[in-house]
Amino acid sequence: MVPWKKYTGRTVEIIYGDRSGQFSKRRIVIRSVQPAFIRAYCMERGAVRCFAIDRILAVQPISSPKQTPSTSARQRELA
Repeated sequence: MVPWKKYTGRTVEIIYGDRSGQFSKRRIVIRSVQPAFIRAYCMERGAVRCFAIDRILAVQPISSPKQTPSTSARQRELA
């Protein structure tokens, strides 16, 4: 089990399987963690998205909390 809450505010890369069985690699900034899903800003889509935790196949931290870039105005708008 991944301790998702420790990644809140950090950039991570995930491998995600959607409902139709398609897989994608996403770079996301985790905004909040709920029991069944993660709310995050998806850099590939340029929008806030929800990701079902049980569909995340892999996670790799991209940066430490000190290295995470400040939130852009667009990201704050969408949060």
